[in-house]
Amino acid sequence: MKTISIDKRWENSWLKSLVVIERETFETSTKKTSYETSFYITNQTADKQPQDKTKELAWAVREHWGVESENWIRDVTFKEDTVRTKSGNQAQIMGVLRSLAISLLRKTKVKNFQAAIETFADCSDKFEAMLRRLNFL
Repeated sequence: MKTISIDKRWENSWLKSLVVIERETFETSTKKTSYETSFYITNQTADKQPQDKTKELAWAVREHWGVESENWIRDVTFKEDTVRTKSGNQAQIMGVLRSLAISLLRKTKVKNFQAAIETFADCSDKFEAMLRRLNFL
């Protein structure tokens, strides 16, 4: 990760640094390597103790993508955006249940959320076994 200072003309904009992250990803199933560069603008500076600030900014980017990952699971796997509710608190309750399901599935370290959900929908015994394995029941 590189941190680059923003040009002086942006001084009053609150923007302080450009974070550049270069990623190399190896897909084991296709045996292909891909490269990607991501850019993030931040109001943080890396002037004092740049090593610590660099770690902090890298952590912030990682946390951001953790949130994005959860939103993607909610949108794609649970199709949350297409669900319509009639009661005021029904949407909140369903959101909490989706969050619980995502947390439980993450604890089991599943690689495919959709497949796991379909398996549990088809076989309640497997769902119960998973909950017992996690000491949920």
